[in-house]
Amino acid sequence: MTKGILFAFLAFAFFAWGDALVKAIGHGLDPFEVTFFAYILPLLLSPVFMTKGDRVGDLLRWNRPWLMTVRLVFVAASTPLSVMSFRSLPFAEAFAMIFLMPSLVTLLSIVVLKEPVRWRRRLAIGAAFIGVLIVARPGFRELLPGHFAALGCAFSSAVVVITGRMIGHTEKRFTLIGTVFLSTAVASGLLMIPGFEWPTREQWILTVGFATTTFAAQALFTLAAAFAPADRVGAAQYSQILWALAIGAIFFDEWPDLLSLVGIVIVVGSGLFIFAREHARHPDPIPEPIPGEEPDVSSESLPEPRPEPGFRPPARP
Repeated sequence: MTKGILFAFLAFAFFAWGDALVKAIGHGLDPFEVTFFAYILPLLLSPVFMTKGDRVGDLLRWNRPWLMTVRLVFVAASTPLSVMSFRSLPFAEAFAMIFLMPSLVTLLSIVVLKEPVRWRRRLAIGAAFIGVLIVARPGFRELLPGHFAALGCAFSSAVVVITGRMIGHTEKRFTLIGTVFLSTAVASGLLMIPGFEWPTREQWILTVGFATTTFAAQALFTLAAAFAPADRVGAAQYSQILWALAIGAIFFDEWPDLLSLVGIVIVVGSGLFIFAREHARHPDPIPEPIPGEEPDVSSESLPEPRPEPGFRPPARP
């Protein structure tokens, strides 16, 4: 299990550094163009996630087409929205707002799945929204497009989780992983056409770096899920906020004030609580591999792919 948790922390570190590369690209490229080039490489390499019996054609063979369509629309929206938020907001602030996602998952589970939610999780949801208000401080600071993009990313990622629960095990894991790369690349490729500009050499380097970290992070997450239970793997995603604080301060000279730090702590704390409660209701145990044997990486043991940079693989998908 220790090996799986280590892989998980490495995966989310790669996700965080990938988002830092997005921020470094800045406003020089259209966000859809950044997303398109960043997902072409993972799409081309996605066959490495295939297991025995999988075919490339499984990317287009769906057992629940309507649910898959809804899922992929929101998957394709989440990354461009995260790109917009990361390049417009302080790094840690963008992460804090995207981490509102677990609260939105719980709200959607009430409305869509008709799940009962007890008072503890209701209080955690309220605390998360209060934390976001403390971070954004509407009325005291100007609300930027990045704030709305971060909230849109959180909502899109929440819809991906809910549709994933409704899909269950009716789709192959390779289908769920590969279609994330495919739908994001196709949608962003079409939307980038009106504002397309050929990247400069520096932008190419940063974009290829983003693509590489995206693929590496998904691969590490897949390995993590083969060695450790999903609740341990998914909880590691909150380590991204520590990366965000460090990267923002060191590389972008972003030092959050005291109120922002308080809001971040509230959002992350409530998210961790909700995450723990969600996994208590939706356990996904994975046995620890026997020493000397290969881990189980059959299609049923693999995680769902990353939905979005803030909410990485549902515990970035």
